[in-house]
Amino acid sequence: MTNLPSIKQLQYLLAVHQHQHFGRAAEACFIGQSTLSSAIQNLEETLGCQLIERENRSLMFTDIGEEVVERARKIIDDTMSVKELTKSYKNPLSGKLTLGIIPTIASFIAAPLYQACKKEFAALNLVLVEDTSDNLLDKLEHGHIDMAMLALPYRTDKFHTQVLAKDHFSLVRHTEYSVPEPIEDFNLLPEQSVFLLEKEHCMTGHALSACHLNRSACINPFEAANLHTLLSMVEYKNGVTFLPQMAINAGILEGKPLVAMPPQDHAYREIGLIWRRTTGRIRDFRLFSDFVGGYISGQCQSQ
Repeated sequence: MTNLPSIKQLQYLLAVHQHQHFGRAAEACFIGQSTLSSAIQNLEETLGCQLIERENRSLMFTDIGEEVVERARKIIDDTMSVKELTKSYKNPLSGKLTLGIIPTIASFIAAPLYQACKKEFAALNLVLVEDTSDNLLDKLEHGHIDMAMLALPYRTDKFHTQVLAKDHFSLVRHTEYSVPEPIEDFNLLPEQSVFLLEKEHCMTGHALSACHLNRSACINPFEAANLHTLLSMVEYKNGVTFLPQMAINAGILEGKPLVAMPPQDHAYREIGLIWRRTTGRIRDFRLFSDFVGGYISGQCQSQ
């Protein structure tokens, strides 16, 4: 039979590529550095080509080494999917499931969703990770999380996307700060009166798009790093902002002299779950998304 690389050798190769250091890769694999180096050398001998150039304490992957890494990543994903498939078939929604959630969703539903899932799926060990959309997509691609909950639209072409609900935006103002009602065009609001989060937060982009704000003179140049700062600007009657219904239903305006104007039909973001197309846990993920979808829809309903 043809002498083929082992799964373990490919896993070691991916570890070296990730850490760019033999010592750190060995620690991550819980083996000695000599064992790791020997495994990589045997892999190179099996393939008949050099994958890594070594010089003193530095290393660099060769061109063919980079290509092998990409193929190895797919092989490991496919192998994991076989194991996940059989486990999911025997025990649906059991074991560990790591779900990444962006801050502008996690702030409002992470805790109650965690409790609801614990009650619904007793055998499931749900682990939540809060991070930005870009970081979660990177973690998902490299297998560090199983699923991600994002606000859409977003660039998720590599993954399967399941839309769960529409989360409408409302204009939020101080009770003593007057704006015309109804508002036909948000761009006609007073100059520099609209306060938003930093551009790094996808909620800003979704609010601009959903409310058809074109970065006109009504947008204040100040960008808040968090929702607490954002709402404080509105509390001091400096202007208005836009919040999703999920945040309002979670009580973010309680105890504050702020009101939310009824949302417009076209002004919304979508909440979605995404996962790798190669996963063997599709059955699990669909069951999970059906439950979470019902829960999220309830959190996004106008009250």
